[in-house]
Amino acid sequence: MNGFIMLQESVYVKLVLNTTSVKLLEKQLREHKPVEGNICLLTVTEKQYSKMEILTGEVQSEVLDTTERVI
Repeated sequence: MNGFIMLQESVYVKLVLNTTSVKLLEKQLREHKPVEGNICLLTVTEKQYSKMEILTGEVQSEVLDTTERVI
C-alpha cells in the first residue's frame, strides 16, 4: 500500500525523510483520494513518534493450551 504500515485498524503510518517528501505524499493522496470516505493527515516528527507509548492488556484466547483430558 504505497509503503504505508497499518498501526491499528484504519490507522496507517508512513515514514518519510523530510518535509519535501511530506508535501509530495500529500499531493499524491489528494490526487488519489477515495470518492467516498475520508483521509485525515497528521504530520509527526520522528522525535515525536519515538515518544509514543503502546499499552496493551493480556492476550485472551479461546484455545486451550493443555495436555489435560476430560472424560
